[in-house]
Formats: sequence, structure tokens, C-alpha cells
Amino acid sequence: MDKFYEQLLGTTISSTYKLLNILMYVLIIIGALLFVLATLTFNFKVFALVLLVFAGAYLVMILRDKQYSEYEYIFTNGNLQIDVIYNQKRRKTLLDLDVKEFESFGKEGDIKIPQGAQIDVYIPWDYKEDRYVFLYNGGKRAAFISPNEEMLKLINLYFRGKRV
Repeated sequence: MDKFYEQLLGTTISSTYKLLNILMYVLIIIGALLFVLATLTFNFKVFALVLLVFAGAYLVMILRDKQYSEYEYIFTNGNLQIDVIYNQKRRKTLLDLDVKEFESFGKEGDIKIPQGAQIDVYIPWDYKEDRYVFLYNGGKRAAFISPNEEMLKLINLYFRGKRV
């Protein structure tokens, strides 16, 4: 029988997100006004400024989308896939790993992370539940996750490494 479970870790809209959203719309309005001015005066310097303002608005949009990040844990027959969802629009797979490859797994603070290990945090900034950590890739990488009880049961069912 297949073991499948999905868990979504939602987040809230931060004040930084709101500020970047306002800045993006202000830049778009300024760019539109400059575009009208450039077409009326046929000034190529103003056209260049229009392009810079719209490029700035695009960069602000990218930064804004990264501020609203949700994480989804997908467990399928011993395989844990972790995706990040930016601004409820774009999804990216961050980790796809068999739980049997975990070297150790336990609550945050119970596992000693080796010096120089790369640390990945797959938890939204405002998520307040228990945090767990697992080591993999020869102890060179550590990842923080926040699984619920059902996800923990499934991970423990397939996990073969050091339990803490």
C-alpha cells in the first residue's frame, strides 16, 4: 500500500511584502507617466529612464514574491519532497530525498550540526510549531523542517539512521 501525505506550511503577509507591493505600483505609475511624457516630447533620454523605472518595478516584483513563501512537504513511500511556493503562483522543488538517506533526525537542539555544514531552512519565517532537523550528504548538509504528527509518523516509519 502506498504511503502518501502532503503538508502545507502557510505564512502571513509581512509588512515588507506590503511595502514592496506599494513600491512596485508606484514605480509602474511613474513609468507610465514618464512614457506619456517621452511620447509627447520624443525625448530618447526619457525613454531610457522609462526602461529603467520599469526594470526597477520588475526587480521589486521579484523581491516581493520571495517575501511570501509557503513550503509544502510531500511524502511518497519513503521519499520526502520539499517545495517552496512563491506568492501562491510559482513552485520550485528544493529537496527530493529518500528518508533512508537521513543520517540523523530529531528535534532542534537535540542534534549537533557539524562545523561547516550547509544549513537549509524549509520553514516560513512566522511558523511557530516544533522544528526538526536532519543531517544528510555525509553530514555536510542539515535541513530544518516542521512536520506535523502524521508526517512525523511516516518519516519515522522509513527512517533508518540515528534517532535522537
